[in-house]
Amino acid sequence: MKRLSIALLLLSLLSVARAQLAGPGLSWSGTQGGDVRTFLPSCSNLPVAAVRGESVELRVWGDRLSPFVLLAASNGSQCVPFPGLGNGLILDVPFFLLAVGTLTQTSPCLSCPPGYESLNFALPNAVPPGATLAVQAIGYGAARPSFTAAITGTVR
Repeated sequence: MKRLSIALLLLSLLSVARAQLAGPGLSWSGTQGGDVRTFLPSCSNLPVAAVRGESVELRVWGDRLSPFVLLAASNGSQCVPFPGLGNGLILDVPFFLLAVGTLTQTSPCLSCPPGYESLNFALPNAVPPGATLAVQAIGYGAARPSFTAAITGTVR
């Protein structure tokens, strides 16, 4: 009976470890606007409210110590596949490079990918209401390269 209890305990611990989502994912957290995140790649463009002058934290999620690229555009309305990469490019052209780096932070969260990197910026007060900023990353989840979903902040 004791062996059975130990075996069940070990199985339950293993199932918790497997619950961690692979990513890559992306999140947007504003100090006054909204918050949105997704840890699963998809051809979705998630909307979020943005407020002029607020601080925004973007987090790119995926395999710990893997490289990432963060892109931005004024909008995202497509889903263009690229050979060798999962998901697709959602950002409309022209898009530009925001950041390149490595996911050096470790997440204790079991319902999100194991690595992340935070990037912070402030929305200028001069941005007109209705302006949009779409962001999307390329990263690794479960050792496979993929585009994340996109997030588009609309200034109110």
